Amino acid sequence: MTAVEAQQDKKLATELLPDRVLPKVLNTFGLTGAYVFIICWISGASIMATGGWSSIPMWVAGIVVFLIPAGLAVAELGNLWPAQGGVYIWAYRTMNEPLAFFGGFLSWIPVILNGATGPSVVLSFLLLALHVTVGLAVSIILQLLILWLAVVLALRKLAATQRVMNIALVVYLLVAGSVLLVGTLHAVRHGSATPISSHDLLSLNFGKYGWIFGLVLLYLVGVETPFNMGAEFLSVRRSATRMILWGSIALSGIYVLGTVGTMLALPTSKINSITGVTSALKLGIPGMTEAASILIAVILVIALATYQSAYSRLVFVSGLERHLPRLFTHLNPRTRNPVTAILVQGCVASTMIVVLYSQSSLTDVFLYLNGALSVVWLFSGFFFFVPLIISRHRYRERYQTESFWRIPGGLPVAYLVALVGSVGTAAGIYYSFTLPFGPNISKGTWMTWVGLICAAVLAGAGIVYFFGRRSAGKLSQADALAHLAVLDVDASAPSVEA
Repeated sequence: MTAVEAQQDKKLATELLPDRVLPKVLNTFGLTGAYVFIICWISGASIMATGGWSSIPMWVAGIVVFLIPAGLAVAELGNLWPAQGGVYIWAYRTMNEPLAFFGGFLSWIPVILNGATGPSVVLSFLLLALHVTVGLAVSIILQLLILWLAVVLALRKLAATQRVMNIALVVYLLVAGSVLLVGTLHAVRHGSATPISSHDLLSLNFGKYGWIFGLVLLYLVGVETPFNMGAEFLSVRRSATRMILWGSIALSGIYVLGTVGTMLALPTSKINSITGVTSALKLGIPGMTEAASILIAVILVIALATYQSAYSRLVFVSGLERHLPRLFTHLNPRTRNPVTAILVQGCVASTMIVVLYSQSSLTDVFLYLNGALSVVWLFSGFFFFVPLIISRHRYRERYQTESFWRIPGGLPVAYLVALVGSVGTAAGIYYSFTLPFGPNISKGTWMTWVGLICAAVLAGAGIVYFFGRRSAGKLSQADALAHLAVLDVDASAPSVEA
């Protein structure tokens, strides 16, 4: 073992301290709810439906070449290192410290891009339910209010948020099932509103529909995110694989049922790329579209809050590892949430909403941000596919002597999982970057905007690493973490329940 590898094998602060100061409140059902909420945006079914029946084989392809390999990879790594930090820990243990920060940053930045786009989706559903329209200035103000409502909810105790997620997950499944039911009844009585084409259902025309594949992977990415809260699992080794299994089934069902139901109920020319999934319900009981739209809006606010809470753990970990100043390791003594991290996320996302949405049309900026989100977030996938293979070699002794879940079939299957997942990820990045998500955007304009946003993200990573490391390095690890000693004393108290 080299000196670098020996250093990497030492326990990190984030592998020791969170277990002592954060409450363990996430059970299997709660984790499944968090998994679905972090990944699933039911509006994805709407935009997929605009692509017609060709979207169905793209959904299948995305599930096979990305969701399944990603789920297998993170389940193994999460069991191998059951600690707070997810991608950061996995990359640190298998690569090096700068790459660990970079991987963690790429896995974190989606909360900012999502925070800048999510409120507009929520607002679209609310406006549909209320049958009103608003101007640009009012829209921006309302989006900021929605974002900060989610931030406030994220500041609550995780156990309280978990209970809400459990209820909302059931509602999500009921809405998707209702869309399919309404669409099926319409198809039985009048035929499918979007004519069913066997050619589209059986072909994978990436040249024409590669943009759909890029979007599919965007709506499936985020499998690794619950492991940011690894120290808050009641049991990683008991719940992680179940979370991924049941969460992936629920996620796939919501998306595919919603997409199929929308196409059965509406012709593609009349499908709104955000609210189409609830607009399809207007063929059912009167008022059903409005009720479902409000429910979806509420659920998406909860999803935004879940994002803010889950991703704040990566900022907390960066503070523990002294990539950021001590301020970012501050935990609220009552809720045990990293307050500074959550507030900073809200402020940065708010700035993006004000600056970007005031420069161009809401629709175009929304699509540019989603394109950049897809590229950046997918790139972070290499930070669990590559570590999967490195860990099998570097930590061979642990695999031989310890009992934890790992991908069945040994090293050959692990290589296959990493290869398929990496190829699928690379394809998703390529199509997301080169093919516009909207028909009215030229390829050159699309690549310019997406490229600029991605370049800004990379520049931000370099700036944060350099100045954050220099600032935080002025304190010793002991001094930087001294304020957590009080929390440590109270960690075993029963008051951690919500």
